[in-house]
Amino acid sequence: MTRRKVKLAFIMNDSSRKVTFRKRKRGFMKKMFEISKLCDVPTCAVIYSPDEPQPDVWPNPSEARRLIEQFENMPEEERNKKMVTHEMFLKQMVEKEQQKVNKQKKENREVEIWLAMNQCLTGKPLTGLEFTDIQEIGWMIDGRLKEVVAIQSRKEEELAKMNQPLGAQPSVISATIDENIQNAIQVVPWSIGDVPTPQSGDMDD
Repeated sequence: MTRRKVKLAFIMNDSSRKVTFRKRKRGFMKKMFEISKLCDVPTCAVIYSPDEPQPDVWPNPSEARRLIEQFENMPEEERNKKMVTHEMFLKQMVEKEQQKVNKQKKENREVEIWLAMNQCLTGKPLTGLEFTDIQEIGWMIDGRLKEVVAIQSRKEEELAKMNQPLGAQPSVISATIDENIQNAIQVVPWSIGDVPTPQSGDMDD
């Protein structure tokens, strides 16, 4: 069973927000411990809670203070190389969502042009279409024709590898039909010359 996706928005209910904070804080501390142990990376965390007078510090205040001082003593260019502010984070999220919207618009447009192309191929009048629509229909038809030509070329290459060129197919089919006809004639116990013809005396007066 998949986990339900949590909506990233401020929790209005006070009790639910406090419960969520405690759970997420424990999970965050656990992740910090895993990173430091699995990757041997020095980490620290300082979490301030509005309901507690003192912040939670991991792994301990002295180690956190040492890492913060080490970070502050780094050159500014090196320190800010991978730093992301809240504004930059929101901007990245907006750009990702905009890319999704643009992709969906493109897919919807392709569906519209596809339906219009099918309407054109069935002989229905293309009323209400603009010049750009007709242009895109032409491009889509050209693309489908190129796909058909590519498939045909691939099939011809496969037949050529099997020593069955396309030009030899009619003669093979014709020879097969002639052979079947000859076999059918041999099976029949009589031919047209064996059919008795009525004599003049046998005809009714």
